[in-house]
Amino acid sequence: MQKLTHENFIKARDYIFANSDDINRAWFRYNFEDNNTDAFMDVLAKYQHENGGFGELDYEFVYQGPCLKCTEHAIEYILNLKEKPTADHPVIQKMMKYILERYVPEIGNWGPEVVVPEVNDGIHCRWARYRGHILTPIENEDERIKNYDANEKVVFAAFVALYSEIVPEELYQDIIKYPIEHILRYWDENSPDYNKNIFDGPYDFDYFQWFVPCLKDKDTVEKLTKILRQNPTAFMELDFAKSDNDYVHLPCDSIGSPENIIYPAVKDLVDESLTYRMKQQSDDGRWPLGWSLGEGDGFRKLQILCEASRTMSMLEKLKRFGRIDL
Repeated sequence: MQKLTHENFIKARDYIFANSDDINRAWFRYNFEDNNTDAFMDVLAKYQHENGGFGELDYEFVYQGPCLKCTEHAIEYILNLKEKPTADHPVIQKMMKYILERYVPEIGNWGPEVVVPEVNDGIHCRWARYRGHILTPIENEDERIKNYDANEKVVFAAFVALYSEIVPEELYQDIIKYPIEHILRYWDENSPDYNKNIFDGPYDFDYFQWFVPCLKDKDTVEKLTKILRQNPTAFMELDFAKSDNDYVHLPCDSIGSPENIIYPAVKDLVDESLTYRMKQQSDDGRWPLGWSLGEGDGFRKLQILCEASRTMSMLEKLKRFGRIDL
């Protein structure tokens, strides 16, 4: 099994500390120095606003205020902690309040926007803009289930499931019902409502992998896991070379650790693609995007932050798979 050399690990570490921000440096210290949850949460708290939302955790736009998109990233950090903060932690309490206030029972989800209009006033990638979607209530529950949009939003349901003890029971059941039923009805190839159109893009598949393990009912977790394992490669690019200069999802991009619920179904592909990703490291230690976020100094600054974050993510992933010569 090929491992990242110690020399290349040091190059990546130095690139992160020279080019990244406080949260990525704190994430490096957590993963490679102390595993100190409290210390990391202290740094994460600096990105939380008074209303409980987070800002400055996304590198596709420049906006300092809170939004659901940056809060999503905060949740992903928490979900990746080995020892989770307790439900009475101030950051968790404030975040839950922010998330629940933005849940829309009339559609059974959050949305339709995860960024705020002010994002458009600053530098932003075209795919990260506020689009001005109009919220349209869905009266029929079956239609809410059918139209459930997991992309980005089901992470909030994962957070609610993880800390369900601080969520009113009726609201908790309402929030988790829609993603669970959506998978059961439309992802299961044995269901009469099975929908092959789900394979149009990788995002829902990736995000459901965050959600399912957070559920408390183990029978439901097992049932949903079996369904998600039915066609895992449908969302993955198996021509690894396409990732050199394009945005594609290799198996190792979707599967972040050996504990991932999908990993047993695609183990060899994940391991092979991880080896391929390792070879994409630049001489300066970073893992480049392979594409440009945009033109001009502002976008170049975002590019540096984004690639430093990507580099940190690669180191974290390689460590989880035991692929670094430390």
